[in-house]
Amino acid sequence: MSAARRLMTLRWTIVGVWAALLVTRVVVISTAPHADLSWFGFVELAAIALGVTVIVVAVIRAAALRRRQADDSLALAVRRIDPTVWLVPAAPTAELRDAVAEVRPEVTLSEHVTWAFGATEASMWELEGRRATRLLVVRWSRVVHIALEDVHGTRGRGACAVAIHYVRPDDAPAVATFLVRSAPGSRRFLGRGPRLDRLVADLARERIVA
Repeated sequence: MSAARRLMTLRWTIVGVWAALLVTRVVVISTAPHADLSWFGFVELAAIALGVTVIVVAVIRAAALRRRQADDSLALAVRRIDPTVWLVPAAPTAELRDAVAEVRPEVTLSEHVTWAFGATEASMWELEGRRATRLLVVRWSRVVHIALEDVHGTRGRGACAVAIHYVRPDDAPAVATFLVRSAPGSRRFLGRGPRLDRLVADLARERIVA
């Protein structure tokens, strides 16, 4: 059963419970007009609160599942092109959006992208439908420096961006900055710590080896 079908089944089950409680109230009032239904009101409120909570949690989980499936589909598509790359789920910074718009004004970056790091180059990909689209390519031979940069603003609060300083084919200096997501499908970004330090060290090693 798909996630959408499970969510619909859950939603209608909760609606059915609410309808049953409403019918029960009507029947009790009809048969015993003077009955004390204060306890029944608490039951109804609890059922409504529980139902709303369950639906909200289910919607959030379904959205996370869709993001994870999109990341997995993109990873599969990229690895069909080059099975040797290692992938990092990421999100573009405002600086990277401006840099891509300058080179490819027809492209609007999505919220989630994936960086692929291979033996000769680093590339940024996003999913368009079921097709992986490569939006930026940086050859290791043209990379000058790789570092971490603090991100300011609400979206990047507590996060830290990876900055790849490189030279474009027209010999102009450029930088590609991106936030690293904690896992495929996640909306959380990594801050300074062992995971980002290890990533930067691995990228620097790829640059040296290439």
